Amino acid sequence: MKRLVKVGAVILSLMFATLALTFWWARHPQAIPSPPDAFWIWLSNMADAHSCESMGDLEVHYMLTGSFLLACFCTFVAWRIFKRLSKH
Repeated sequence: MKRLVKVGAVILSLMFATLALTFWWARHPQAIPSPPDAFWIWLSNMADAHSCESMGDLEVHYMLTGSFLLACFCTFVAWRIFKRLSKH
């Protein structure tokens, strides 16, 4: 049961961190460098996004994915640091 609570807490914190970072990124798009235009053209062709609305959805999905990866990386680093500190 204790392990289930820990896993649930990690999942909940990842979801919260992902949504918070995505919200911040959407409010301040100039803070994080945008990928090159060639990437956006390739991504829009892959997702078959030809209208402004579908490109907006694609941009939100890109921000969510990037935010999730960053939140996972930060969680992993924090977990490793906590494990090392708790051994001593």
